[in-house]
Amino acid sequence: MSNSGRKINYAVRPAKNVERKMMRDLFIRLRSFGRLEDYRYIGFGSKYFADFILFHKILNISEMISIESDVHNRARYEFNKPYSGIKMEWGKSTEVLPKLVTKQGKSIFWMDYDGAFEKYMLEDVAIISETIESGGVLALSFNCEKLKIDEVNGANNLHEQLVKMVGKEYVANNIDTRGWTSSKKTAVFLKNCIADKIEHILKSRNYSLLEDETLEAAQKLFFTYADGAQMVTLAYVFSAKIDRSRVESCHFSDLYFVREGDEPFDISTPNLTIKEIRHLMEIRPCAEEVNAQIFAQKDVDALWENYRYFPGFSEIESF
Repeated sequence: MSNSGRKINYAVRPAKNVERKMMRDLFIRLRSFGRLEDYRYIGFGSKYFADFILFHKILNISEMISIESDVHNRARYEFNKPYSGIKMEWGKSTEVLPKLVTKQGKSIFWMDYDGAFEKYMLEDVAIISETIESGGVLALSFNCEKLKIDEVNGANNLHEQLVKMVGKEYVANNIDTRGWTSSKKTAVFLKNCIADKIEHILKSRNYSLLEDETLEAAQKLFFTYADGAQMVTLAYVFSAKIDRSRVESCHFSDLYFVREGDEPFDISTPNLTIKEIRHLMEIRPCAEEVNAQIFAQKDVDALWENYRYFPGFSEIESF
C-alpha cells in the first residue's frame, strides 16, 4: 500500500474502470444472501475513493472502511473522502484487519494492492478467512509482471523469487522453470497459493462447526489487465452449506466475465480517440461497416466486448 496515488489517478484508468464496474455487477447478485445495505465494504480508498463512490451509489452500502498506510498524509485523505461516513483506519493491512474482522455481519473485502505480490498478502487472506461470514466476498488485486529467470542459475533463481513472494511451503524444491516468462503462469501460481491458504483456514474453522454451517470459498473472478503494469484480480464468495440455494439464486455464471478456473478473463482496452469510440458504438454490431484503414480489429474487439462497462470519457478543448 505505497502512496501510488501520487502517480496514478485510479478514477480514470480505463481497464481499472471496467474492472470496478464488473465487480459491482458481481456484488449486486449477493442480494440472495440479504440486503446489500446491510453489508460492510472494506478496501484501500487511496485519495480517489473511486470504488467507495461506486459501491455506495449503486449498492447503497453505507458502512465503509478505508485502510491507509500513508499515515504522514492523513489530512489529505480525510479531505478527499467523498462521504463523511467513510471511516479511515491507519496502518498496514496486517495490523488493521485483525480488529476489523471481529465485527459480525456480512462484508465485502477488496484488498487492492498496488505492488507486486508479497507474503504479507497471504497473511491478510488468512485473517479475513478466519471470520468472514457466509455471503461475504474476499477480492485481491496485485501487480503480476512476468518473472525474470537467470539463464545460468535457472531453477535456483526461480525458486528464490517464488519463496520471497509466498514462502517456501508453497514452492517445490524441484520446480520446473518452463513457462515462467509468462505473467499468466505466475498469476495461476499465486491464485493457487491464495486458494490453498483459504482452504487451510476453512478446514480449521469447519472442524468445530455443524455440517450445515461449514464454509467453502468459490472463485468467481480471475481478471488480468494492464493500465501500465500487468495486474491480476481474484474474487472468492464464501458460503455455508445451508446457503447453497442462495448461491444458486445469485446466478453468478450468467455474467460473461466470471471465471472459476485457471483461464483468466483479460480486460483489454482499445487505443482509440473519443470520436472513434463514438463512431464504433453507433455502428455496433455491424462489423462490415468498420473501416479497416482506420480501425485495428483488436481495438474494435476490445471495445465491443466490454462496451457496457467502458468508461465514457469526454474532453473540453479551450484555445
